[in-house]
Amino acid sequence: MKKNAACSAAAGRVFIAVFLATVWLPRTAVASAADVTAVKAQASQLLEAGHARQACAILEPKLAAHSEDLVLRFLIGQCLAGERRPRAAIIEYRYILARKPQALRVRAEMASAEFAAGDTAAARTDLQRVLAHPLPSAVRVRLQALLRTIPRRPQWSGGISLGLMYDSNADLGPLNNVVTLFGAPVQLVGKPPRKVGAWAVLPTVNLNYSYPVNSRWTWTANAAANDVTYAGASQYDFDSYSIFAGPAFHTDRMSILSNFGANLARLGNVRYSTSWGASPAIYVQVSRSVRFDQQFNIQKNRYYSTSLTDGWSSYSVTGLQWHFSGTAAYIEPSVVLADQSARNALYGDDQVGGLLSWFQPLGARFSLWIVPAVNELHYHAFNPAFGSTRHDKTYTLTANLGYQPGFHHSQISLGTTLTENRSNQSLYSYDRTQTTLQWQMSF
Repeated sequence: MKKNAACSAAAGRVFIAVFLATVWLPRTAVASAADVTAVKAQASQLLEAGHARQACAILEPKLAAHSEDLVLRFLIGQCLAGERRPRAAIIEYRYILARKPQALRVRAEMASAEFAAGDTAAARTDLQRVLAHPLPSAVRVRLQALLRTIPRRPQWSGGISLGLMYDSNADLGPLNNVVTLFGAPVQLVGKPPRKVGAWAVLPTVNLNYSYPVNSRWTWTANAAANDVTYAGASQYDFDSYSIFAGPAFHTDRMSILSNFGANLARLGNVRYSTSWGASPAIYVQVSRSVRFDQQFNIQKNRYYSTSLTDGWSSYSVTGLQWHFSGTAAYIEPSVVLADQSARNALYGDDQVGGLLSWFQPLGARFSLWIVPAVNELHYHAFNPAFGSTRHDKTYTLTANLGYQPGFHHSQISLGTTLTENRSNQSLYSYDRTQTTLQWQMSF
């Protein structure tokens, strides 16, 4: 089987090479500086001679100053693929295709990289998109032969993580706007927050399934298990299990995901809640550097601690992701709207808020992610016990320093989330600090 796979991969490289010889990459709008042109010419010669590492060594230092040079990015993608780093090459090809969707040569190279990375579903899809365009007959025959070597089979992926956390206010449970985002929000009815600090471990695992129906449609599914286990405070342990599935539609500039599924949560050693519903999402590349993101969630919740909070909830996040520097760095402002209905209106609320996500690569495999957020909760009913209708404002600041050691797509991260909740019913005001050290690996 390994021999057949190796032959298929080798055949793929041969067919792609023949195709690339006949299709030109669109030129960039801005001419590169003379030194960059010379570097690209030298790198092309190195790539033709099979010296991918040397080509990367002279190309990558030029990227920061010439991030919009698509030919430079294309050559970097080629040298990364030649270094057997296909996933890194795919990032460069996707960047180009977001700006030049009709760059057939780039899409063919990306298909080759996806094939090398084991993502056969994506490789099939991109080859089908190339074949949908007019091509020389000899190239078409060879690409069709390559396509036949890629089986129409499901694609499996997933991830695991293990973390250590100190939570200064563990009895609040995993609220839905902090780092322990594991499904349904916890509402401890009749139990105002107390100051209970504790250490916890955070194991998680998720498994993804993707089956390509054709070049546009894919069937996807996801199953996940998340756990928060506190030391010496097991009554606050929280487990969440979820499964979602649905069709997904993709074009060069747009993705529409539909997820239908259910979630089960446990608090302490007892069942806490179940929910079922839908979580669709839409992503649209509106310009060379801006992407529109829209995520929804609507679900029916049942709480086992009390039936007073049972009901429907809805959640919407609308954002614009701006890649301001031509690299992976981005800023994304988002607006959050939510509604929680309950049998007893005292526990229902409307929410409106905003957040600003900032991601910045720092070099040497380090990255920084910072998210300040503010959220207002307006409860539905007047509470005679307090003589008022509850109104909360929640302020959060999340900061995460990540490092990629280069081992099996893993990352080590050190993060903290600071939460300040201020309520007109002062019993419900609190401060919370959660500091985490986590290791994550995707496969």
